[in-house]
Amino acid sequence: MQRLIDEDYEADVKQGIANRNATFMMIQPELPEKRQKVYNIILSKGKKGVTRKEIASALGWPINCVTGRVTELRDKHNLIVEPDSRLTPCYDGRVYPNGVLIAKCYL
Repeated sequence: MQRLIDEDYEADVKQGIANRNATFMMIQPELPEKRQKVYNIILSKGKKGVTRKEIASALGWPINCVTGRVTELRDKHNLIVEPDSRLTPCYDGRVYPNGVLIAKCYL
């Protein structure tokens, strides 16, 4: 009995993911250009993920241009998650944890 419940749950989750991805493909042309560029970087990193600093470096933008787009993608569109952190060096040589961003379609 539990196995049937688990299989139903997994089927529902897969359907939800498919619906979310299809919805994103529909709204993607309407996303502002900067938000779309940030999401494309996150997608390109796959399951490995990427930090905000790495996105800023890849795009050649200041970090404050990236953080707002990440928040919008996470909160407004529900497209990315931040399940882990990675230690990265700061400009002053100290090392700080930075959240690793992964597109939900890779979960």
